[in-house]
Order: sequence, then structure tokens, then C-alpha cells
Amino acid sequence: MTSKPTCAQAEGADLRSRLDHLTLSRKEGFARLAGAPRRIRPELLSHRQLKKLCDEALTEYNRARRKWHANLGPLGTPQMKALHEDLWDIFDSNDQDSDKVKGGIALDAFPGLGKTTAVLAFARKLHRRVMREEGQYTDDGHERWPVCRVGLTSNTGMRDFNRAILEYFGHPGRFRGTTADFGYRALDSVLFCTS
Repeated sequence: MTSKPTCAQAEGADLRSRLDHLTLSRKEGFARLAGAPRRIRPELLSHRQLKKLCDEALTEYNRARRKWHANLGPLGTPQMKALHEDLWDIFDSNDQDSDKVKGGIALDAFPGLGKTTAVLAFARKLHRRVMREEGQYTDDGHERWPVCRVGLTSNTGMRDFNRAILEYFGHPGRFRGTTADFGYRALDSVLFCTS
């Protein structure tokens, strides 16, 4: 017989169910990803135990198993661990004063190899670390957002890129403006949320 989930597990499951790729393009959606608890693996039942379950319990158990298997990962493969180690090295070495040029990171690989999955897993860890070390608010009282997730396409220009940053932060000036307007607003949004 499966045990009944606790309130905390039920809240975690509800939080996880609201995650999707579209809301990750907004700070509230990314916050849900960063704060979502790990999925709890359903208890492994033998064939004999499964036969003893009533229809309702079996239905719930199978649903939990489907959710678990559909959401495995990210798996800590040697490649992902090496990538995360490199990303931490680059990120941690970028803690220079503002007059220094900071390094950047670009990942390039064939589609379907897990670039987005690997980067989102890293971004989640980064977000949690910065929030733990520096707190939820900046010295000026603004919400702290160490991560800004912006999806890029092969033809994303500066206007679209800056507008996507404004969309992430829910900036009221994200609908109208020139490329320069969007750039200045995006810069202000990032500065307010990081310093």
C-alpha cells in the first residue's frame, strides 16, 4: 500500500505541476523552478503488492510512476558534471570590478543533446547559491534575481533580446520603444535586481 503524501509533498507536487517552458521566460516561473523540491520517487512495489491495491490506489500509483518517469533528470552524466565544473570556474572567476572585461560562455552542439537541460540545472544551482549567500533583496531593497533566462533563436537581434529581458522582469516598458530604449530599460532592470 502506498503511503498518503504529506502536505509538504502535496505542495511540492502542485508547484512542480505549474512548471513549463513558457513561464521560465518570466522571473516568477524561474523562481518556481529554482524553488521546486525534488520529485519524490514512488515506492517500488512488487507484482504481488500491485495486485493487492484497490483500483483507486492502483490508478494513483500508476499516475505517480508516469510523472516520475516523464520527469527523470537531469542526470549527472560525466559530460554534465564537467560542463558544470567549467561553468562554475568561469562564473566564479568573473567576480571582478566593473572596469574589467568579463568572460562569457557559449554552448554549441547538435539539437537534442541537452544544452538547455544542462544550463537550466546550472542556473537553478546558481540562483539558489546566490540567494543563500546574498539574500532575497539587494541593498537598495529590490528583489534579487541572479538569473535571467532568455531563449534565443538563430535570428534574435538586440531589440528582441532586450525586450525578452524586459518581459522576464515584467517591465511595463516592454511593449513600446526603440532598440536603445529597450537596451537602457533592460540594463536598469538587471542592475536593480543584482546590485
